[in-house]
Amino acid sequence: MNAPLYTPGTADAAGLEARTVGREALLARLVQRLRTAATDGSRPHALLVGPRGSGKTHTVRVALNRTLASHADHVLPLIIPEDALAIGSYADLLVELLRTRRADAKDLRDDVVELERTILDIADGRMVLAVIENLDRVFDAIGEAGQGSLRAWVETSTAVTIFATAPRLFPGVSSRSHPWYGSFIIENLTDLSVADGARIVAATARDRGDDELADYVRSADGTHRLSQIAAVTGGAPRIWRMVGDVADHQGLAAVTPVLTALLDRLTPLYQHRLWELPPGEQRLVVEIARGDGPRTVSDLAAAVGVSNQTASAALGRLVAAHWVTAAKSDTGDRRATWYDLTEPLVRHILRYREGQPPAETTVDGAKQPD
Repeated sequence: MNAPLYTPGTADAAGLEARTVGREALLARLVQRLRTAATDGSRPHALLVGPRGSGKTHTVRVALNRTLASHADHVLPLIIPEDALAIGSYADLLVELLRTRRADAKDLRDDVVELERTILDIADGRMVLAVIENLDRVFDAIGEAGQGSLRAWVETSTAVTIFATAPRLFPGVSSRSHPWYGSFIIENLTDLSVADGARIVAATARDRGDDELADYVRSADGTHRLSQIAAVTGGAPRIWRMVGDVADHQGLAAVTPVLTALLDRLTPLYQHRLWELPPGEQRLVVEIARGDGPRTVSDLAAAVGVSNQTASAALGRLVAAHWVTAAKSDTGDRRATWYDLTEPLVRHILRYREGQPPAETTVDGAKQPD
C-alpha cells in the first residue's frame, strides 16, 4: 500500500523508512544532533525549510523515529500535527503540546506557568523535543509576546529543544527584532535528483502493480522522460510520488499525458493559494505567468492597469511572500528591477487553467520537436 501522500505523519516508522530517498546526509546530521542533545544537555533548535511537497514532515518523522530507536529513554517527543488550527496564543501552544500526553490539558489553559511545569514534570529529566510544523503560522498566531514567552521558557528550563518546519524563512526567525532571531540551525530541503525521483516513481508503480512502468523509469529513455517532466515541475518528492500514481509506460514515453495529469492534480492546490492573495497581487502573479520570463514594474503596471507605485508595493509584498523573485539585469539598465515567479511550476499551472496545453521540454528547456 502507498504511504500517505499529504499526511506522512500518519504512516508507521517502517513505511516511512522504506520511502526515504535522497535525504541520508541531512538525516544523519539531524539524528546525530538530536542524539547528542538528548545526552549532553545541548539544545540545537532546528528548522527545516522547504516548499509544500518537499518532504519536510517525512524528514522530521524519520529523524525522530531513528532518534527514539536508540534514545527513547532520554527524549519526550511532543508532536503538534501539521496545520494545527487550535493555536491562537502561547497558552494554546502549550496546551497542544501537552494534550499529546494528557487529555485534560485544556483545563490548565488559564495557567501558563502550570502548563510549563506539567510538561517538565512529565519529562522527568528527559529532553522535551517539541516538534512544530509550520512554525511561521504558529509564531504569527502567538504573536511576538508569545514568541518571547516561549523563548524564556526554553532558556530557563534548559530542557526543551524545538524541531520545526516552515515553507520559507520568515521574520520570526530571520529578523533581529524578534525573540528567536539566530536561534535555529536552518536546513533547506532542495529538490531530489532525477535518479532519486526514478526510485520513488518505480516504488510507487510497483505498489499498484505496474512493473512495466517501474522497469521503464530505470532505463535510459525513461530517465530522459523524467528529466523532461522535472524541467517543468521541479523535483519535489510529492511530485515524484504523483508521477508514479498517474503515469504508465506509454504515457511517460509521450510525456504530455503525464504533465497534463500532474497539472490537473496540482491546479486546485495552487488555486487555493492564489485565492488567499489580495486581488491586486493575484493579477500580478497571473500577468507574470502569461509572459515567458522576467518583467519590469512599468511593464506589469501597464498590463494590469495600475500605477507603477501601486505595482511596486504589491510586488514587494509578493517578494516577501516568496511568490516572485526580484533581480537586476546583468546587462542594460541597472536601475530596472525584473520580476519573475519563484516557482516555475506556477506559470505552467496558470497557463493550464487558461486552456494552454503543457509544453514538452528537453532537459535544457527547449521545446520538444513534433
